[in-house]
Amino acid sequence: MKIIPEKHILKFKDKGCNNLDICKAMCCKKWDINLAYQEHKSKLYESEAYCSLDRKVCLKPLKSCPQVAYRLKKKDDGSCVYLDKNNRCRIYQKRPIVCRNFTCDNGFKLEPVCSIRQEQDEDVEILSFDAGISLDDKFMLNPYLKLKSFKKEDNGMKLFFTDITSCKDKKIILKGITYFSTKKEAASLLGQFKKPSRLKSVLEKLSIKLSKQDLITLINFLTDEDILIAVF
Repeated sequence: MKIIPEKHILKFKDKGCNNLDICKAMCCKKWDINLAYQEHKSKLYESEAYCSLDRKVCLKPLKSCPQVAYRLKKKDDGSCVYLDKNNRCRIYQKRPIVCRNFTCDNGFKLEPVCSIRQEQDEDVEILSFDAGISLDDKFMLNPYLKLKSFKKEDNGMKLFFTDITSCKDKKIILKGITYFSTKKEAASLLGQFKKPSRLKSVLEKLSIKLSKQDLITLINFLTDEDILIAVF
């Protein structure tokens, strides 16, 4: 085993699984061993569906969900269900495609550990509307949301959205906003933002229902709830 400092790489002297005494099958531990949908469906493996966002098991997976993924099940210690006590694969001859394609012969890349928060502080510019929203600003509807239902309340509106990135509906309550009384009217508003739209043009279409200040208030609500996305 040797380290190549200039390339930040750890390499083993021998190839493949001849290094088990040293590496202890690290490639079969702690990681998700992903399967193709066909492999999962074949029932050849002890597998499970999971959410790629939070890594948790998905009990009601939808094939159409862009976040659903499939993996081999794990033992309590996080290692692959097929890894035996000698760190060898019990299904090596019929192992999944991802295992067949994996090789450690070129070594492992060593990377510094830093938090996501640190990376964001350095690289991400946070945009806000501290100076206020202008009618010349453009907004678009969050493409992952679709209005599912609408309920008018005494002092506002309650909207439910189907969120394709989550197994749960997104619910928002717009208190103090009573411009719309039906789902059709709420959908009509949101439909104005299916492509990047300037608030000035939206106000022209909805001027019977909304004043300029009411529209600005509504846009503030919808952007705070990630229903609308500002386009710069």
